[in-house]
Amino acid sequence: MKLIHTSLMLLLGVAFLQAGNAQDFDFFGVKPPGETPERFPFETVISSDFAFRNPIFSPDGKEFYFADDNSKTIKVMYRTETGWTEPETASFSGEGHNGEPFITRDNKMVYFVTTRPPGTEPMNGRIWRAERQQSGEWSEPELMIHRETNEGFWYPASPEPGILYFGATLEDSFGEGDFYRATEGPDGWDIEHLPAPFNTPDFEWDPYFSPDRSYMLFQSRRPGGLGQTDIYISFRSGDGYGDPINVGAPINSPIYETAATITPDGNYMFYTVVGPGHPSEIYWVSTKALTKLKNMKN
Repeated sequence: MKLIHTSLMLLLGVAFLQAGNAQDFDFFGVKPPGETPERFPFETVISSDFAFRNPIFSPDGKEFYFADDNSKTIKVMYRTETGWTEPETASFSGEGHNGEPFITRDNKMVYFVTTRPPGTEPMNGRIWRAERQQSGEWSEPELMIHRETNEGFWYPASPEPGILYFGATLEDSFGEGDFYRATEGPDGWDIEHLPAPFNTPDFEWDPYFSPDRSYMLFQSRRPGGLGQTDIYISFRSGDGYGDPINVGAPINSPIYETAATITPDGNYMFYTVVGPGHPSEIYWVSTKALTKLKNMKN
């Protein structure tokens, strides 16, 4: 099904991918995985003091952000000539429970979710945004999208300027969690509820796009999955995206796979695995395990 209609998006994606591939990414000295997922040992290479969630690198590879469930803040580390700095609280974080950061491909904006007002604890967050200043620092954050809900907004992702995808449970949702696409205009954000097959009467979570926009990822608990929530992929087809494909084992399992992100060089996917008897852990895998599914039929 075709949902996204812009040829400019593909051209921008190619440019960003070429720029990303030119970067030398440092994954804290950890040997990258192949097509079999491996747990990323954040507690060993960074610190065991944090409860890691939502790891992302800035597009230039010089900053690393993650959500820390212990402090309810978003942390940042900076890459220097001598290595990575110690984690510190990001300037836009602090008030409320903060998480799910997303940095735009041009490195100029960061979107994130926070329960600061008008959100409420424990998890009824809203989407906020800060802009990169000439100094490299972030501006004071501002509220981006607000609608009345007790379920919160989650996982903002901006594949191109002025376009924002996110999850929420709103009055027009099919189920307990759906995807929305918002377009920024002079009078605010125009919010569109995505139709089937992307939304179903069950859960749909955490949209994310590859750096070249050749595919999108999300998590769903729709019929036909391997367990609780599985990761699905949808490849670009013409001027839109095709029907979602379950990425299958060994990435998906009988428990929850969620919060998938792609590194800015396009080479690796990070995602979270959690479930009964399984602590929340972050895995990573080569994106070759995803792109080889392109010719798969549902």
